Amino acid sequence: MLCDDEGVSAVPPSAPVRIVSPALRRGAVVLWVVAVVLVPLGLLTGGPGTAVFVPVPSVFTALVAWVVLWRPHIALTEDALVVVDVRRTTTYAWRRVTDVRTRYGLEVLSSEGTRRVWIAPRSTARLRVVPAGARPGGTAPVDLDVAAAAIRARIPVDAPTDAPPPATVTPAPIVHRAHGWAVTALVVLGIAASMAGARL
Repeated sequence: MLCDDEGVSAVPPSAPVRIVSPALRRGAVVLWVVAVVLVPLGLLTGGPGTAVFVPVPSVFTALVAWVVLWRPHIALTEDALVVVDVRRTTTYAWRRVTDVRTRYGLEVLSSEGTRRVWIAPRSTARLRVVPAGARPGGTAPVDLDVAAAAIRARIPVDAPTDAPPPATVTPAPIVHRAHGWAVTALVVLGIAASMAGARL
């Protein structure tokens, strides 16, 4: 069971959990508000001929908010650690995760090496550990050490044994899935938004 010093409810080590950054999510909400405000502002300041270009900067701003600030998170499932960043989603089978470090931000150590996590780029980052089915705003922010402890609680400890190796081995993959469409959409909409902004 995990509990921080600020009264976060205890979370069983086997329950699905999502770790998010409240600061990034607040930033996303601010950008979505800006995106909504840009549309009437563009319609009022531009002429009737610019109505086609007005939504483009808003769509770009909304997409940046979702891809860069809202979507990144860490999911702790029964079978795997899932790290969702801006460019890719990586799924680590628990046996492939060796440790988690918090000295320079949240870093996942695996048999593939070290991976710094997008939602916690510095050691002072505050995160939320949200149990499955709970409201993201319903838990108190925790420091990096508490979030790392939630991850470490799931890393299996290999017990030394004198028995012969098993006849079959269950694969423990690390799967990388690039967010190619999201990055492409950001580039295309960024160019379109700058061209639309020049027309307004």
